[in-house]
Amino acid sequence: MSQAVAICSDYGYLTPAETLIKSIAYHNHQLAIYLLNTNVPQEWFLNINRRLAPVNVRVVDAKFSAAVLKDEAVSRTEYMNTMIYGRLLIPQLVPADRVLYIDSDSVVDGSLQPLFDTDLKGKIVGAVEDYSMPGTFNSGVLLLDNAKLRTIDNFTAGLLAKGQERTSNDDQTLLNQYFKDNWLQLDYGYNLQIGLEMTLFYNDHQSIPHFYQLLKKALPGTIIHYSTSDKPWNFMSSGRLRTKWWQYRSLEYSEIAQHAALPALRKQYRTRLFTFTQSEQVDNLETLLQALPDCEFNVAAWTEMGEALLTLAKYPNLHLYPAVVETNLTKLVDQADAYLDINQGAKEPQFMKRCAELHKPIFSYAAAPDDPALAASFHSLDRDHPDQLIAAIKQL
Repeated sequence: MSQAVAICSDYGYLTPAETLIKSIAYHNHQLAIYLLNTNVPQEWFLNINRRLAPVNVRVVDAKFSAAVLKDEAVSRTEYMNTMIYGRLLIPQLVPADRVLYIDSDSVVDGSLQPLFDTDLKGKIVGAVEDYSMPGTFNSGVLLLDNAKLRTIDNFTAGLLAKGQERTSNDDQTLLNQYFKDNWLQLDYGYNLQIGLEMTLFYNDHQSIPHFYQLLKKALPGTIIHYSTSDKPWNFMSSGRLRTKWWQYRSLEYSEIAQHAALPALRKQYRTRLFTFTQSEQVDNLETLLQALPDCEFNVAAWTEMGEALLTLAKYPNLHLYPAVVETNLTKLVDQADAYLDINQGAKEPQFMKRCAELHKPIFSYAAAPDDPALAASFHSLDRDHPDQLIAAIKQL
């Protein structure tokens, strides 16, 4: 039985698509990857195939006319366009009998052969439950019996016609309606939908426990799907596994052929420091970053961050976590060597209390608190003399 991977991308989304291709080739050799597209240059295909030849991975130019999708409706235009309907063209453009479709906002973190070998038990589609809509599948990863799919009259044309009217979840809604009783639940690790974490954490917190239950089933995940607009290639993102995406993005093609270790993008720092802020004003932060290049400064907030903080991202020892999610918060607090209470504005004392419980020092520009649970860990320093704080951190 012939098998292949299918991806959809236009030229504007080519960086994520190429990152996905790199991750596939890193773990899977002797494979054809069909890139369904309307405007990716011929030279790009020539170049990537030259580079992937040592691992026998071939990227096929599955070109189609943009006019085919021009009338399709898209509900989330801030990060999607009509190319999301491209997967409906797989029966026409991909000749393999079994096709694994993967959204371009994903990376593959292991061998795909066990997935290709899955017994679909007579179903046409294998997929993973959508984390936010129980009982339906997420269309970001689809294992297709393409041989059967090609025998269905009017499959592509019929769904594209329906896609011209807006639905709650675009082509995913249409596919769920079409395959309502004809899809197989795959192992959750084949579509680790981590992008949803921020959305639920801030907008539907009661759904978070169910999300974490599904996440537990999926981790560590063979296919990591950065769903929603919280993409790891954004200037800032909130979700987990951002570094994983950048590791695959940073791979040289020679490293893929050698199966070299994934690049270590963050250096090991002598000391880790954590601050939670509700203000973009974090006193003396730039001075500290310059004076302590061997220390890692992690700054988190419930909200997006202002320019005063964002411009400091030029320092490699500063890591910012705007709209931070619970998972990252727990790690940041528990892995810190000390808490820096140096931000202006309102405080979040629960994080300082957690550090005190873990017997970690709290360096602050405020007076010592009355709370005895905090007082033992508290060190009051002079805001106007940052050298005091620098000296204290060097002693850690």
